[in-house]
Amino acid sequence: MISFARKGLIFSAAALAVLLLLLLFPAAASAEQPASGDYMVKSGETLTLYSGDADPKPLAQVPGTYYVTLSDPVPALGYYKVSYGGRDYFVREADFAALSLHDAEKYGAVPAESKAYLFDKAELFPEGEYEFYYYDKENGGKWSSSRLPALPEEITAVYGILALDGAIYYGVHIELTGMLSFASDCYIPAELASGSFAELTPSTIPENAFEQHKAEVDEELAQQQKPSGEGDSGSAETPDPEGTENNLERIILSVVIAVLCVAVVLLIFRPGHKKA
Repeated sequence: MISFARKGLIFSAAALAVLLLLLLFPAAASAEQPASGDYMVKSGETLTLYSGDADPKPLAQVPGTYYVTLSDPVPALGYYKVSYGGRDYFVREADFAALSLHDAEKYGAVPAESKAYLFDKAELFPEGEYEFYYYDKENGGKWSSSRLPALPEEITAVYGILALDGAIYYGVHIELTGMLSFASDCYIPAELASGSFAELTPSTIPENAFEQHKAEVDEELAQQQKPSGEGDSGSAETPDPEGTENNLERIILSVVIAVLCVAVVLLIFRPGHKKA
């Protein structure tokens, strides 16, 4: 039989081990939670921005190497709230894996003019009438409203460019001012835009000029820290190595837990202490 004192010691050791496990694993989970700040869409990918209403609609796609600012690191109903080009949007939580966190200590704050690729409404839709589309989620797509074309002055906002159902559109906000009042987020086919904007797609938008600045900083740091030129450049394509502080804490806690587990086993099964 195990004495009462030994039972208490075993219980205390087991409780301490469980407590350390609880401290260890939440720390690992919280390390994966994104922090508020500027995030860059990885080169070659796009991030879809959604409206914030009860039925989120895609409004634009942020091209690769441009930035969104995460307002709240806690998602709501599967969406993160972000800002882009001075407006608030929502992005799907699952899509956020396509982003890289900007290293503010390394590169400094991202200038506001370097975060977004913006469109001038006057250049896109200078004159004429423009057919537009609604987005009908229940029917899996859009439907035309060509009977009510929009005039340039009725296009009150341009969110950006995006691909929908195999075609390219500009996400806009339209407010009709005629006999039939109307206000909604809609889509104008890119082919109706003026000049080269008619041929533009999210993937052909020029790369962010801020990437050149980051490359210059990377080169300077490489010369200072690694004269031999070996190692990662630290550019957006090659993320910086993960810090070792969290890993060291996990290793120490794992060793402590292992020692406690061995101690519990020895207390229970230590030979020579069985009663006849």
